[in-house]
Amino acid sequence: AAVQQWLTNSWVLLACKLTIGLVSAYDIFLTVKYFESLPMMELNPVGRWLMQLDNGPECQLDQIAGFIAAKFVGNFIVLAAIELVGHWRKSCATVIAFSLAAVQLSLLYFLLTA
Repeated sequence: AAVQQWLTNSWVLLACKLTIGLVSAYDIFLTVKYFESLPMMELNPVGRWLMQLDNGPECQLDQIAGFIAAKFVGNFIVLAAIELVGHWRKSCATVIAFSLAAVQLSLLYFLLTA
């Protein structure tokens, strides 16, 4: 009963979505802030591939625009999907959001300690 109550709590779902969004925003902030060294520092192979699509002789901010747009669109789709699932089955949306929030918190830990 307690788990079911937690899974259907709107505040838990909101906290998870905020965590996902805020960590994503911080990640995008760091992407822009350190764009000059990003081609050497980015560990995600999909991110590296996206940056290579606009790669020129030296890294400039407009050369990572596609990478930043992909991050933003991906985050928007994830949050919108969680919202849609929440209208159908809030407990399922909470499990998904909680799992993704945990992944985002591990990313935040990595970004803060790397």
